Amino acid sequence: MTLIISSVTYSQDLPTEPANGFAFPLVTKFTIKMHPTDSTSFDYSIIEFEPFQKIVDTYENDSLFKDSDEKNGTIEFYFCLGTSGKTDEEKEKNMKVLLLMKNRTENTFEYNSDIQTEENGEFKTTSNVGTYSGARGTEIWPYMIQQIGLNNFKITE
Repeated sequence: MTLIISSVTYSQDLPTEPANGFAFPLVTKFTIKMHPTDSTSFDYSIIEFEPFQKIVDTYENDSLFKDSDEKNGTIEFYFCLGTSGKTDEEKEKNMKVLLLMKNRTENTFEYNSDIQTEENGEFKTTSNVGTYSGARGTEIWPYMIQQIGLNNFKITE
C-alpha cells in the first residue's frame, strides 16, 4: 500500500480540499473537518492551521481547548512539546512530543498515524489510541518527531 499524504504549509489556503490524509509539522495547532466518503470512512479538510510553539504541561493542558462541547464535525489538535516537573532540570529531562486532541464529532474514529523522526526522513507507522466522540485525547512520544501524518479515518465499530 502506498501512503500519500499532503504536507501542510503555512501559506496554504484554508479550508483545504478534503483528502485522505495530511502531514503536520511539530509545533502546530490545527483543526480538521470530517467529510464522509461512505458509511464508515472519512476524508478531512484542514480549516485552521497555525504555529504553536508554547511548551505545555504534559498532564495539565485542558485549558488549551475551548470550553464548548458543541459537536461541529471537527477535531482540534495541538502537535507540540510538553513537559512536567518542578525544576528546570526535571522539565528538561521530562520533555516529550505530544499530540493533544479534542473530538467535536458524533463519531469515535480509528485512524492511521505515521511519524517522521528525522528531518526529510521516511514516515513510519506508529500506533495510536484513536479519538473518541466528545472526548480529549493525548498521544505521547519520548523522542523527537519532525512531522506526523494522520490518514484513513474510519468510524470505530
